[in-house]
Amino acid sequence: MRWILLLIAGWIILVVGLFLGSLSGTIAEQQFNVSRNIRLFIQGIVMSGLVVPTILYLYQRVYQLTGIKPKKPVYSWKKAYHFITGVLLAITLASLGFIIAYSQGWITIEQWYTPNYWLTALLINMVIAFLYEALPEELALRGIIYDVLRHRFVAWLAVLVQTLLFLSVPIVVNQIQAAVGLAPGNSINLSYIILILCFGICLQLLRLWTKSLWTTMGFHLTYLEISRFVISPNGYDVPPIVTYHESVLGLGGLFISFCMIIMGGIIVSLLILGVKRFMRKSSNSTQSSLL
Repeated sequence: MRWILLLIAGWIILVVGLFLGSLSGTIAEQQFNVSRNIRLFIQGIVMSGLVVPTILYLYQRVYQLTGIKPKKPVYSWKKAYHFITGVLLAITLASLGFIIAYSQGWITIEQWYTPNYWLTALLINMVIAFLYEALPEELALRGIIYDVLRHRFVAWLAVLVQTLLFLSVPIVVNQIQAAVGLAPGNSINLSYIILILCFGICLQLLRLWTKSLWTTMGFHLTYLEISRFVISPNGYDVPPIVTYHESVLGLGGLFISFCMIIMGGIIVSLLILGVKRFMRKSSNSTQSSLL
């Protein structure tokens, strides 16, 4: 039952890291009156500082369990170029979303702001989001948790269970925060649940066809920044990258962020996985006929 212990350990360290990260940020803000960015940076440092080394340690136990240690693990620096793959894919899907929404009259572009307005805030938030969300979550959920599940189950079931565990993390952390008197980090409702489930599936599929967690980190981070600096630009004290008017309130943002980026990412990943599987079968059939 070692695989169950590894699965639980990976999930627990993510929950503990997320809770202690938010707690440390709250304490720093209340006791030392730090700025919002400093508070968020502290949360990111605590989160990654706890989760990343622990997950890398647990990965060694996973290799012992499976008896296989890949030459290039999914988190290897040698695969870091796939970070750009994830970034470019998210930007491409978002751009297509804007073009389609504009052509259909769902949105009307009002103004583009030059980078001197928002670039500094964007870069700061990218560092924070990478440390607090993209890096630890991808390493734990799309990394070790999926690999442990895949050791025991077929791929589709491993993807499904990983996604449910992804959803359970903010739910459990919210309950812990409420129990100790902290404000919940997220508002758990039906739309949030659907978003998290689809996002988890999308990210896991990205990892499957690129065989790299760097792809999921890049896609995850880019999605967050598009959401925060284009779709819902609130709380950063800078103008958004672009302002637009929606013919129906919320329609344009929902189409771009959910339908195009997340669902588009799922469709692209399934198409690529399907093509790769077809080519692999064709290659095996050719080799068999030659034999």
